[in-house]
Amino acid sequence: MNRSAKVATWSAATLIVAGLAVGVGYTVVTATSTFPHTPTQEASMSARSAAPTPEPTAVLPKTEQERVGAAENCHPLAQIQISGEVDGNGNLIEHAELRAEPIDFGPREGANGIVNLNDQGKIVSYTTVNGDNLDSIETRLCTDMNTVATYNGVGYAPGQHTWKVGETFVIRPDPNVPWVDPVKQWHAEHPNG
Repeated sequence: MNRSAKVATWSAATLIVAGLAVGVGYTVVTATSTFPHTPTQEASMSARSAAPTPEPTAVLPKTEQERVGAAENCHPLAQIQISGEVDGNGNLIEHAELRAEPIDFGPREGANGIVNLNDQGKIVSYTTVNGDNLDSIETRLCTDMNTVATYNGVGYAPGQHTWKVGETFVIRPDPNVPWVDPVKQWHAEHPNG
């Protein structure tokens, strides 16, 4: 490689490094050399510039069904809906009800726990095992685990807890049993906390 080519190569490398150090995200650097090319290099460069530039492809987010394993009957996700009514004494009484039907798509990485069924064969709860995570359980059961975690008092707010291996999450609450919000209960018990 001659001296001019070495200078051009080092200059382009310096521009790239400087652009990456200064820029945020992607940096595009275009370098143009000023040294003469041989006829063979000219022909090669012309052939490259004549080739069509590939169109960029976008990676689109997966649909809800794709996210849960392309299940045909998995839209919308089953979720626990909490609603309340005021009783005769002015107290808010909250109840929880399952919306949509959970479906067990079988054990998978991060969701190898036990699916508990009622006498009608419907999913009522899920017992975690080592290695489980909420995202994989959601995928396995076609169930919105955010609402399940809220109902079961799992979270980071005062009164909530971090879920543990062996914990059983209620998936199908009894709509006739009042639900007590653990966050509200904690604040009621710790008014200065």
